[in-house]
This record gives sequence, C-alpha cells and structure tokens, in this order.
Amino acid sequence: MESNKNYHYFFKYVFLGAGFILLKTSFVSWFFPQLIRMNGEQLSQDLFVTVVFGLIGFAMILIFLTIKDKFVMARLGSQTVTLKKSDWELKTNWMDVESISLIQFVYPPLYKIKVKGSEETYWFNTESQFMKFGGVINDLSEMGDLVKKKKRELGI
Repeated sequence: MESNKNYHYFFKYVFLGAGFILLKTSFVSWFFPQLIRMNGEQLSQDLFVTVVFGLIGFAMILIFLTIKDKFVMARLGSQTVTLKKSDWELKTNWMDVESISLIQFVYPPLYKIKVKGSEETYWFNTESQFMKFGGVINDLSEMGDLVKKKKRELGI
C-alpha cells in the first residue's frame, strides 16, 4: 500500500499556491484596483487591504518553507515501512517505528510517523476513504486498517 501521489502533492504545495495567490491579489489591489470587483463595486486603492493580503500571503509561504520537508510518500507492508522523498529513501521495519498517529481535522487522512534513531517526524497521507464526525475523522482505507492493526499489535 502506498500514499496517494495527488494528495501528497496537494498537501505539500497548498500553502505555497495560496501564498502566491494572496501576494498576487495584494499586488493587484494596490497597483490595479480597478480590476477587482467586490459585491458589484470596483475596489479602491486601500493600503490596509494590500498589507493584510501581503502579510497573510507571506506567512503562508513561510509555512510552506517550514513544513515542505515533512511530507513523504509512504509504502507500508506487513513487515516493512518505506518512507521516500525526492532525494532519499528510508526502509525500516515496523519494530523501529517509535510512533504513528492520525492527525485529526485534516481531510483526507494525514498521518505522522516517527522512526527510532531519527529526530524528524514525517507526514504521509492515505487514500480518501474516511468518515468524519464533527471534524474528527476515522480512516477507512486499507492503509489505515494496516496502521491500526500494527499499532494494536506493537503497542505504538
């Protein structure tokens, strides 16, 4: 079982894309306010709107730079765990997994995993098969079932 590539790239680059869109909106609202219409009216040049959109966009790009290295593609088997980024690959067995848990309130399911001997905590996604109730999710994918089974067996 392997992470869904589309969701992997979505999670990894969503803050970068949103940040660029907000920075572009900030730029346009200052230099070309006549191009923006809100509630049927043209927007006037407003320093407050420009600064707020610019700061939020800049903050989102900083968040992207902070978390982009945490996302990995995971391949889970009955005995092995393989974590893969573009430049490296870590193969280990389930006994070396220190902790693995589902991050709540994130759709589709996103897990965090920590391997013994590594300082890093990595994030990986599964397929979009889940049930949510009040924001709390339950992963119903095959990969989610394997994670639950291994957590129960190994006490992690």
